Amino acid sequence: MTDPPRWPAAPIQPPPPAPRAGGPVAGATDVLRGIGLFLRTPGVRLLGILPVVLAALLVLVLLGLLVVYLDELADALTPFADRWEEGSRTLVRVGAGLALLLGSTAVLVVSFTVIAQIIGQPFYERISDRVEHQLGAPPAGADAPWWRSFPRASLESALLLALTLACTAPLFVLGLFPVLGQTVVPVAQALVAGFFLAVELLAIPLERRGLHLAGRLRFVWRHRAQTLGFGVTAFLLFLVPLMNVLAMPGAVVGATLLVRRLSGDQVARPGPR
Repeated sequence: MTDPPRWPAAPIQPPPPAPRAGGPVAGATDVLRGIGLFLRTPGVRLLGILPVVLAALLVLVLLGLLVVYLDELADALTPFADRWEEGSRTLVRVGAGLALLLGSTAVLVVSFTVIAQIIGQPFYERISDRVEHQLGAPPAGADAPWWRSFPRASLESALLLALTLACTAPLFVLGLFPVLGQTVVPVAQALVAGFFLAVELLAIPLERRGLHLAGRLRFVWRHRAQTLGFGVTAFLLFLVPLMNVLAMPGAVVGATLLVRRLSGDQVARPGPR
């Protein structure tokens, strides 16, 4: 007796293609497309959310400590104001506290992404690999075990965090200046955070295409319009409570979509349902 025919599993319905020429809007759209595709992909929701919850709890503890000791830190950063008049001293230290809070927020958001990526690397690689296979023509590295790249990926994430700190330190100093610190500096911090977030979020799909940290930095800079749109959108979504729980795994999926689009990878047409 012959076995009944086995129908191949229908691939996930791919999201509508984003504009290939676009700039920041196309990159921002990939984040939203990634969230939608993540929510429509069965069997990966818990894998994507659990590392985010753990990372978010750790970052919230750090943020809480920062808020509790913000006055003391502002005083320690402005010893030159000890002998000033009370009004001037208060104004300077309020500005210092605000600059410290804004600068730390950008670093904490990147830290949140790095921690979530380290904790959830095996889960996010599995999600990204699944998307690569379902959309067709996966790269050669899509089936590599996660533990082979884990040590290098963790080290590169730590180096990227140190690079983020080095780039945000001058912005903290500029944030001490009135008006400039409340207008231009927050925008610059969002751009810096968005750039490094893009480098970190694109790690999995670019890693399997043979690009490590230096190559990822060059890739993001070469496609800076779209990757900045992608990274800044992710940065803003990560700031929204509860939304960041979906935004993190959705951004991992979106990063896969973005890399496939920028690399010119073909997307398979959906099969019969």
